[in-house]
Amino acid sequence: MNDMDELDAALAEATLRRALRLDADERPARFDAAAIVSEAEHRTALEHLLRAMRGIALVGVSLGIESVVAIAAFNVFANVDLSEPFGLVLSAIAVVAQQAVAVGALTASPSVALAALAAVIFATLYERGTGRESLNVRAS
Repeated sequence: MNDMDELDAALAEATLRRALRLDADERPARFDAAAIVSEAEHRTALEHLLRAMRGIALVGVSLGIESVVAIAAFNVFANVDLSEPFGLVLSAIAVVAQQAVAVGALTASPSVALAALAAVIFATLYERGTGRESLNVRAS
């Protein structure tokens, strides 16, 4: 137990700070939470009203910018003919669906499931029979 006390004393935070000389490099916190709370409690009704108006103005400006961008994007994309890309995407989806139906029909057969199970059993027996490491953990 005395060994642990010595270790704790050696690794104490103050000891490490002195050893690494971190105290001189560290800066005080930029924001003091208690000072911010006390300042917020002493605001007048006019200051609260001004803050609310600034917030509403900021939201209004951002919505205005967003609407201008949306209208410009609509005007640009209204003239784009997307029938060819949509046709290409639909044909790709049709090809994938055809392949999925073929695979689904193949795997629905009971012989496929039986063959897959036989392959797993055969592979397991083969791996166990080739003399590789056993699955048991050996303690050293």
